[in-house]
Parts: sequence; structure tokens; C-alpha cells
Amino acid sequence: MELLDVDLAAAAGATTLLLSLDGWTDAGRGGSLAVDALREQWDGQVIGAFDVDRLYDYRDRRPLLEIDRGIIGSSTWPELEVVRLAPPDHSPVLLAVGWEPDFRWRTICDDIGSLADEIGLTRYVGLGAVPGPVPHTRPTRVITTASDPSLFEQFGRPHEQVVVPASLQVIIEKSLADGGLTTLGLWARVPHYVAGEYPAAAAALLSRLSSYLDVDLDPGELLDESEEHRERLDEAASGSPEVQAHILALEEAYDLDLSESTFQGPLPTGDQIAAELERFLRNRSDG
Repeated sequence: MELLDVDLAAAAGATTLLLSLDGWTDAGRGGSLAVDALREQWDGQVIGAFDVDRLYDYRDRRPLLEIDRGIIGSSTWPELEVVRLAPPDHSPVLLAVGWEPDFRWRTICDDIGSLADEIGLTRYVGLGAVPGPVPHTRPTRVITTASDPSLFEQFGRPHEQVVVPASLQVIIEKSLADGGLTTLGLWARVPHYVAGEYPAAAAALLSRLSSYLDVDLDPGELLDESEEHRERLDEAASGSPEVQAHILALEEAYDLDLSESTFQGPLPTGDQIAAELERFLRNRSDG
């Protein structure tokens, strides 16, 4: 493996690889929040890491530096790690997690494929989230990508046919599917007008993952945060008739189960709605 330094002995026994990378396929930090919950509930041990100096453009993803009254403190660098998770009463699970790299995507795929071959991984699950014209007032939908079409019925319908810029997470999924693994990509749909974290997306991802792996996961804290977040969005939306009208149109499309590509409604844009909600929440916190 060219970029990945991993303890193969510690990885032995795992048959499932989970993956979550930040970036544009982590809307509302849906995947990241789900992974944070996993690492809190399951004992985790970092057993490998990629050579980050060869993966990141530090001018684009600059390290974070603490400066306390002129004294330079610790720095936080981009990272891409492999973590061994130990779910109770279940075989170990490997988790690849970190910042989406800028460079050497094909080499990363080759290294992960080599890891799969070395220890006998048989399945992959990706956790992510993407924005879409869906309302925050309805249950979070999860769409899927998969190497086995039968998984669509169980875990979420596939997206309509689209051509989009790829994320590394999808590229890895495709590479592992080509290598013979059963792959499942879980993608929570985040309302396009929501800025910041969206815990309901993470809760939906954990629910699907729990079912697929047949393990118990407690989404309780995420569910509480989701309810509080919805109440704040409801309050913010109530201050704007335009926002209310747009959300109502999204609800009607959702309830009719229309294809998102057919949605038509009052058209303040997602950016305009987000700005209106942010303005309300900012004024609320200032008061």
C-alpha cells in the first residue's frame, strides 16, 4: 500500500468497511455526525492512517492553529484515518474517516482495495448526505447507491438518473464494487435551505446502518437534537410568508411522493430561504 500505513493484525477479523468523508457529500454534516455517534457508542482504536502530506493542498485546507494572547499553541492538521470499531456482540468493523483529500484519489482506491484483499473485507457502507428540495417538517429520506439492486427496496430508493461531479466517497464505492465487494451508499437528503448541522440526517443514517449490520445503535441524543433543531427552524420560518409558502410546496411534493426533479413551487431560492432563516436566528440570539 503506497499511502496507507495500517496494522493488518489489528484489522483482522473485520469484514465490513464504513466510510465517511467531509466535503460536498456531507451536507449538514450528516455523515460526520453519524460517525461521531458511532465512535461514542463503540470502542474505537486508530489502527492506520494515510500519508496526509501527499493528499492535501494545505493552502486550501489550512491547518487550524490556536493562538492565545499571542502565544502560538497546538495545530490541527487534515487527516484520513482507519479506525477499528468494536460493536457489542458483533465482529469488528473498520471505519475510514477524515477530510476529503485533494490529490491521489486513484491511489487511495488502490490502497483501500489492497486492504480489502489482505484481510478479506466483503462489504462496504458509505455514510453521507446531500442537499435537495425536501422539507424539514417531514421524516428524512435516504437514497441509496448499491452494487446489489435488492438493497434499494430495503434501505432507500435510488436517485433519478443524474450526472454530477463525483466525490471521493463515491469513487471509492465504485472501486470496491468493481473489486467484488457488496457496496451500499446511504445518502440522507438535507433540506436545501438549511445551513449548518442537520442532526436528523445523522439519525436517519444510523437507523439504516443499524438495520443493515443487525446491531443496536442508540440514536437518542441525535433524535433529541433533531427535535430541538426542527423547533428552531419552525420558529424561524414562521416569520416569513415566502418561506412558509415554499416549505408548504415542498411538503405537498413530498406527500405526493413526486420526483424531486418535478418539483415546482413558489421560488425564493434555497439561498434566499437560508439567508432568511439565518437572519431570524441571528436576531434571536442577539436579543
